[in-house]
Amino acid sequence: MVTNMLKRLSLYTLLLCIVPFFAWIFAWQWNANDVMTNFDYALYFLTESGSVPYAIITCGVLALCFYPFFLDKKLWVKAVMVMAFSVILTQGIKSVLKNIFTEPRPYVTYVAEQTQTSTESFYQRDREQRSLFLQHFFQTQSTIPSWLKYHYEKEVGYSFPSGHTIFAAGWLFLVVGFTQLLGLRSMSSKILIAVVTIWSVLMLFSRLRFGMHYPIDLFVSVLLSFVVHILIFHFLQKKTIFINNCTSKCG
Repeated sequence: MVTNMLKRLSLYTLLLCIVPFFAWIFAWQWNANDVMTNFDYALYFLTESGSVPYAIITCGVLALCFYPFFLDKKLWVKAVMVMAFSVILTQGIKSVLKNIFTEPRPYVTYVAEQTQTSTESFYQRDREQRSLFLQHFFQTQSTIPSWLKYHYEKEVGYSFPSGHTIFAAGWLFLVVGFTQLLGLRSMSSKILIAVVTIWSVLMLFSRLRFGMHYPIDLFVSVLLSFVVHILIFHFLQKKTIFINNCTSKCG
């Protein structure tokens, strides 16, 4: 069973890594002059589902999706606690690593070049000053839509690793891991996996598209989340807390 869990999580890890792999294979680079389309506007709302405070709503919705699968609702509460632990742990690791590596975002590098300043001077400001600096700069950038300007002014942290990627990958691994742990084979569980997979892949794509991250940020973030969730589900399998405790929707 441990081997099956490893195979399942590895498969979805590889699937997510397709996004940075394609960027590398085709030598893709973010271009600040790219014209934003209606699809990009839709991507903005999707990427916001991984941003505070909307990420909290996303967590609640995804946790509730598992409620029908548990015969014992107390076990569902325990599962939600595991999910909360996963999100808090991975986001905590992300925050520590960002402050260690202090890598500038692609759009910050672009702004620094356009204003003939340095990324170091940008990050020496506090978060509020960074936002004000960007507001002043974007007043001269008429080609950038207002919603993207707002996103830039809000996301003024470091680039590596990607918190949105870790968040999306983490939830995909939680969904895949718990369906494997509970032995879920129903159509509803398969639909849940499919929806979260598409959401996760598009989340990664949006981070590249909007100039928020480099492919290496996404790649390492996926691997980091993979390692954390392999350890989490290895522990849960040893404890056998959730084994064979789902409803008739298992099969």
